[in-house]
Amino acid sequence: MNASAHLRPLILCVDDKVSESQLDLFRRVLEIRGYEVLTATGAFAALEIFRKNQVDLVLTEHILVMSGRTLAATMKRLKPDVPVAIYSADLAESPEDMRFADMFITKLVSIEELFSIIQKLLVKAPATMPA
Repeated sequence: MNASAHLRPLILCVDDKVSESQLDLFRRVLEIRGYEVLTATGAFAALEIFRKNQVDLVLTEHILVMSGRTLAATMKRLKPDVPVAIYSADLAESPEDMRFADMFITKLVSIEELFSIIQKLLVKAPATMPA
């Protein structure tokens, strides 16, 4: 899918620590709230999706490492205006996580708080114009 004409914010969710069915459930929850969602269970797949689509926000479990670079660092180099948030089961961020991420979100936040944070990140991101 080329998301250049998407009408709803497009979120890329990346998590290599959960099953595809868990990631699919998270995708469906976000879609119910009105977001378009793409998922990946690894850094290389996520980067391919990121390159091919007009992603508005990335939610990723920690900074996945690929070829010595972090996924967030590579994404920020390609599209610096797209917010990247670490969405982790950890209680606190690590300095390494935050070198390239815009925000740390613990998975322990309520779903309403998560949606509030997502909305704030999307508002801070520059508006994208359809190609």
